[in-house]
Amino acid sequence: MRYITLLATVVLLLLAHQPAFADGRLERCEPYKADVQAKLAENGLPTWLYYLMVAESGCRDEAESDKGAKGYWQLMPYTARVYGCEDPHNLDCATEAAIGYLKHLSKRFSGFDLVRAYNRGGTNLQRKGTTKEAEGIVHTVRRLIELDMGELPREER
Repeated sequence: MRYITLLATVVLLLLAHQPAFADGRLERCEPYKADVQAKLAENGLPTWLYYLMVAESGCRDEAESDKGAKGYWQLMPYTARVYGCEDPHNLDCATEAAIGYLKHLSKRFSGFDLVRAYNRGGTNLQRKGTTKEAEGIVHTVRRLIELDMGELPREER
């Protein structure tokens, strides 16, 4: 199982360098961008965290990881329930839960450490450090931001 996760991370990293891969995700997610970014901003979170959703699922509601994360924001079932989402395949429900979780994590993490904590879990990140999988997501988020916005936000350079 560990090798499958490592292989998936390597493939994700390789694909993230392919403009067609990223452009397909960006194009598929475009209809949701303004609404998700507005909700992030309303909750005091950086709007670039929208690209976390793009990286995690490519805006595919049916997305599911080998570890059991589901939906647009790849929420683990327990995390989804804690933050009031019974259906992580529903964009509004998943976005509200992801925002709740990100707000909780933002008390201890910021910038790309917040992305690592979202992927790894805040306690796991603090106790055990990052993983290749978490670094793969960070790399993909950075690449998506650069492709869509042209550069990283000033505070993240």
